[in-house]
Amino acid sequence: MDSYDILVIILSVALGFSIIVWLAVGVLVLQLVKKARETAETAQKTAENVAALTSSFQNAGKAAAFSSAAKQIYKAFNGSKKK
Repeated sequence: MDSYDILVIILSVALGFSIIVWLAVGVLVLQLVKKARETAETAQKTAENVAALTSSFQNAGKAAAFSSAAKQIYKAFNGSKKK
């Protein structure tokens, strides 16, 4: 066995080991991407829920402002009748 045969064996083992490592890294990256997508979807749903909640607060604020104005108008007319 000369030095070229030994070099071929060493390179073959190194290549096989490298392929196994890169396959494992690829699987881990795919799992990470999947979890990142799930997290992004959850964050998007949460943002949509917050937007809906904010919208409902705005609508409630408009209703409260309207009822406050109506109450002031009622007091103004009711107060003028008492005089």
